[in-house]
Parts: sequence; C-alpha cells; structure tokens
Amino acid sequence: MVSAPFLSLPICFYNRIMMDFFRRNVFALLSGFLFLLFSACSFLSDGYFGGADNITHFQLSHYAFYHPSLFLNAWGRPLYTIIAAPFAQFGLPGAKLLNILLGIATATLAGEIARKLEIKPTWVAILFVCFTPLYFVMLPTVLTEILFSFILLLSIYLFLSEKYRLSAIVISFLPFARTEGFVLLPLFFLTYLIVKQGKVIPFLLTGTLFFSVIGGLYFRDFFWVFTQFPYPVTYHHPIYKERGDLFHFIQDRNLILGLPLEILFIAGFLQLFREWFSGSAMLRKQSLLIFLLLLLPFFTYLAFHSILYWKALGGSMGLDRVLAAVLPLGALIALKGFQGIIQVFKTNCFLRSFFTILILIWVVIFPFRIYPYPYPLSPEEETIKAAVAWFKTSPYNKKTVYYTDNNVPYYLGIDPYQKSPAVCHLFGDSKYLDTIPEGSILVWDAHFGANESKIPLDSLLGNDRQQVIGYFRPLQPWITFGGHNYDCYITKTKPAEKLADNWAIRDSILDVLDEKECLKTLYLNNFENPWDGSNPSFYSGDTAHSGKLSFRMDGRTEYSPGVCKEVKGLPVTSKPAMIQATVYCYLPEIEIKSNTLLVISFEQNGKSYSYTAMRLNDKKVRPARWNRFSISDTIPVFKSSRDLLKVYIWNPGKQRFFIDDLKANLTYQPL
Repeated sequence: MVSAPFLSLPICFYNRIMMDFFRRNVFALLSGFLFLLFSACSFLSDGYFGGADNITHFQLSHYAFYHPSLFLNAWGRPLYTIIAAPFAQFGLPGAKLLNILLGIATATLAGEIARKLEIKPTWVAILFVCFTPLYFVMLPTVLTEILFSFILLLSIYLFLSEKYRLSAIVISFLPFARTEGFVLLPLFFLTYLIVKQGKVIPFLLTGTLFFSVIGGLYFRDFFWVFTQFPYPVTYHHPIYKERGDLFHFIQDRNLILGLPLEILFIAGFLQLFREWFSGSAMLRKQSLLIFLLLLLPFFTYLAFHSILYWKALGGSMGLDRVLAAVLPLGALIALKGFQGIIQVFKTNCFLRSFFTILILIWVVIFPFRIYPYPYPLSPEEETIKAAVAWFKTSPYNKKTVYYTDNNVPYYLGIDPYQKSPAVCHLFGDSKYLDTIPEGSILVWDAHFGANESKIPLDSLLGNDRQQVIGYFRPLQPWITFGGHNYDCYITKTKPAEKLADNWAIRDSILDVLDEKECLKTLYLNNFENPWDGSNPSFYSGDTAHSGKLSFRMDGRTEYSPGVCKEVKGLPVTSKPAMIQATVYCYLPEIEIKSNTLLVISFEQNGKSYSYTAMRLNDKKVRPARWNRFSISDTIPVFKSSRDLLKVYIWNPGKQRFFIDDLKANLTYQPL
C-alpha cells in the first residue's frame, strides 16, 4: 500500500504546475471564456441595446464597399465604419462580433494597465471591465462607444510603456471613433507636458490631418471634419431640445456603473487621495499618473455629457450608453479600491480569498439582474419587424418604399443608399407628402416618423392621398419619444382625385384589434333600439356611426346610458385584467371649455375609489366627424362585492353632440 506522504508529493507538484499555468495564462483564459460567453449571448439575442442606431451603423458599414462615401460619413464615425466594414459583410452578427472582440481586448488592456500601475490583482480588471453593467450590455452591439474605449486604453497603455509618440498618434484618432474625443485631446496635451514629452504633442494632430486630407480630396473641402460636424454644440437641436437634469447620469449610476463597482470606485477614489499625500515619492508619482490618465478623463467626459444634456446642446438625449466609452477607466479606479480593501486581509489568506470570491460573484451577477440577457427586441423593433413581415407578403411588396425608421430597409434586406434605381427612400417632413409618387408605399412610425422625419400622425392621416393599408402596435402600450403611444402605419399613395378617410380606416382596424384582445364584452349599445329603457326622444336619425340611429346628448342629458353593474358579476380571470371603454362621438363643434368626459369608475356607496376619464373636446378631435375614443383602467382591489363598475359619458356642460357604439370590454392587463 502506497503511503499518503508519498502520494502528496505528486499532488502538490501537480497543483503547483496548474497554479503556475493559471498565473501565466490568466489573461488568455479569461479572455477566451468571455469571448465564448458574449458570443453565445449575442447569438441568442434577438435584439440589441441602444435601439435603431445599431442598424444605422450596421448599414453604413455593410454598404460602405458599395458606396465608398459612407466611409467618410460624419455621423457614422469614419474610424468605426472603416474597421467595422469587413465584419459587417457577415451581417449584423458579424458587426456585433467586432464589438465583442474590441471589448475583450479593452478589458485585457485594462489588465496590462493595472500591471504597469501596480494595481492588483491585475486579472480582476478584465472581469471589472466586462461586467460593468452598461459596458456588459453594450458589448454585443453595433455602437461606437466600445471602439472609443479601446482606442483610449490602447493609448494609455502605450503611454505607460513610454511609447509616447505612438501613444499620441493613437489617441489622435479618438475623435473619429466618437466626436467627444476632441474633448479629451487637451487632457493628453497637458499630460505630455507634465511628463516633459512636449516633443510628441504635434502628433496629436495626426488623426485630424489624415482624415482632413482623405475627406478633402473627396469632398473638395479640407475642413469637412468641422463643416460636416453632425451635432449642434452652440445651439439647440430642432428636435432634441429638452433640458435634462445636470445629475442625470449620477442618478442612473446603478444602471451605468452598478452598486458593487460604485462602492469600489468610491473606495478607489479615497485610496488615490490618500496616496496623493503619501510620504512615498513612488506612490505620489503613481497617484499622479492615475489621476491624469484615468480619473481626469473619466470625470471630464462625464461632466461634458452632463452639461450637454443639462443645457440641451449637441442634440443630447441623456442616453446612458454614451458613458460606456470611459467605463473601463472607472473599472480601473474600482480595482484600486478593491486593492485597498483586500489589503486589510493581507495577513489572513483565507479571509482575503473569501472576500475576493464574494466580491467577484457580486460583480459578475449584478448586470444580469438589471439587464435582460440575452437581449430582446424592443416593442418598437418588434412592431416594425411585424409590419415589414406583413408588407413582404402583401400585394404591395414590389412597390417603392418610403420609410422613417432605418429598421425598415434592414428587415426588407435592401440597400437604402442605392440611387439608380432607388428601391427605398428615407423620408422627412410632412410638407413633402404630396411629392411621393402614386402607388408608392410609406412606412411611418411614431418614434422617428413623428420626430426626425417631422411627420405628425395628424398630418399623415389628414393627407388625402395617403391611404392607410396597414396598422401595427406593440402587444402592450409603449410610450415612445415625445410622449406618444408607439404605433406604425403603412400607407399607399393614391391618385389626387381619389381621396381616403384614414381616420375611419384606422378606427375600423382598431375595432378589429380590440375585439381580438377582448376576453368578454360587458356592454354594447349601438343605439338602434329606442325602446331599450331610455327616452326614445334622445335617439336621432340625423347621423350615425353604424346602423341608422345614434344617441343625442344635450341639455337634457348630463349622463349617457352605460354600464352600472356590481363587481361580483365580473368574470374571474387567471391573469390581471382591465376594463376598456370605447365610444364613437360626433361633435358638431369642439368646445374646449366643456369638460365632457368618457368615464370608467369603481364606486362604493356613491363615492369613486378608482376613476379614469378622457376629455372629448380635444384639440385633435375632428368636428362634424365621427371620432373614436378609447380608455382603459386596471381593475382595482374591490372594497366589497357590491361595489359598482360604471362606464358612461358625463356631460356637465350640457354640450350638444351624438354618441354611438358605446362598448365596455374585459381584457388582459399588459404585463
């Protein structure tokens, strides 16, 4: 029998070999694992964080070889388009793969920077970068922030390697990954002066001179980098002009940095402050480098975007994703804090290991808890995808398409930049609706159509030559930019002599959709029977939405017929349900001062404890036409089974108008 001491020797030897192998190859092992993880998640994700800008960047990169001017598209960021173009030839998954590679390379550079700044354990930097929540969700995207972070950290790494000239050349291309790079260049100018490397400062112009010459030869304008700058920085954007909170990004820090790294970041900041006043010259020098290369760019970038959003400049929408560009710097500051904390356990190997594992598990799990992963399509993208799928199988699929959302040509699989012959057109401005050729198709959406393309829904539906042929909406209501419910309309351009009533078409489509989603009709009155209990003199044949009669509201009728039933009679459902009330109204004229309401009310002893109402005299209501009104209210917790559900029209101002097809449905509550 072999003795235990004899067996322990090869086991210890094996463990030592494995530990040495891990130490030597930790960066490669972690990078390989993370590449597989993010690639799998990207493959399994139907959607992508950041919205339609992903598609626009993909299309610019994918079609750049066919239309070389796209390589110099200022909005697309020339450096990103040049690097992404080969990857984009493999479709959207190929373009997303580029960011995964760049993100992992950035995390690896962060580890090398930590090694040079003696921030330990260096391999933890890779995990901190990749699992910073916003950076984590940005990796499988087609957005420019990841390239920006890579260029930034590559330049810092070269700087710390004392390759100052090459560092200056690399950082000079930063503005062509994202235009905010121009804000950070003066910081590097200052840093080179402080470390007495002023001779490399002229190389900070390399990127600008390179693209100025290339673009100058093409555009015949050597100042195109500035004359074609895509964002207003000295005046308000005509659309994105709402001022935000100065501390908006700070308030969203849990979504950006995450609680674990936020705590460590604060600890790192305090540790850096302490070392700044250390008696050790080496620590003071190291803290100066961390301040100049990591902390100062991070806070400058944060302050710049905070001010833009606060002052409504540069078309800033306060999108959190822009901060992903400098999050690896924040992760390194957090690593500094982590180093300072684990030094407390330097004499206790077990506690140090236990604390390290605990923190790493918290950091890795945290982004999965606040972001859906794999990432789904947004309600807007799902709706556009469904609309395009319908169009592709419709009789109109060979027609020329005008669109307001870049997802449309993407899902159609057509080149949006092809000009001769053009198969699709990005359309803008409602005043040009009449210029769309007869027979063409317009795909309008409530986000880009109502904002960037400047086509309000009323202008679309009110254009007699545009006939609605398709309508799509999310499975659950979704409020888009501008505060509107998101929906998508497909219209066909008709001859000038053939006019369309789009409101009537839209209303009939909505009736069909509501009927499909209805669990049970609780009440329906089409007012065709004057002897149903109401005074027959209230019934009118002057106008009707359906049938021959409608109900007249006037000085005699403060309350319309409607629902009044005990809640114990409501059907029991397995899911949360809601009440939907719909009515058609004909108002001879709009009385803005009249507070005429469509009401859903839950009452006990004559007092309402849940009340939802909609004003009928809205500015968008068409006078002397039948208008459809619809409201919904969640079924509350009842106070007793004898409580009453009421659905009716309240007419306190004794306004004169007509109603028809009053309906109350029970539907599932959107989740």
